Amino acid sequence: MKLTDLECTRQINASPEEVYDVWIDPTCPGGPWYAPQTDGMASKILFTAKVDGLFYHRVSRGDATWAHYGRFTQLERGKLAEHTWVSEDTQGRESIVTTTFEAKDGGTFVRLTHTGVPDTEKGNGHKMGWQWCLNMLADKMASRK
Repeated sequence: MKLTDLECTRQINASPEEVYDVWIDPTCPGGPWYAPQTDGMASKILFTAKVDGLFYHRVSRGDATWAHYGRFTQLERGKLAEHTWVSEDTQGRESIVTTTFEAKDGGTFVRLTHTGVPDTEKGNGHKMGWQWCLNMLADKMASRK
């Protein structure tokens, strides 16, 4: 199976520590682990934000369910969050997501790299999902100011 690497970036108007804190907090809107409980959406999360800590995140909307799980491999507040990633769209393969937070232009330049993703339509669809997460994070941080 052919694999590919995906990359998304976003400049966010907040300090690297502030951005990291929202990114790694499953209870905070704007982070990739957050999913509200509404009439149309349900989620379940098991989350231990430490090196070798595990996560499981399932979101259901209507008849569709998306489950993701993995293990944190590197965490450095305000600088780096790295974890493995397994989902149906990775065809059960373990891939790696590395997110860096760099102080730049009075804010934070966030770079997310997802390596080892199947080079398929669903695998490449992760790029749209990660970019959506970065956009939600930027929106959340902008609303805090």
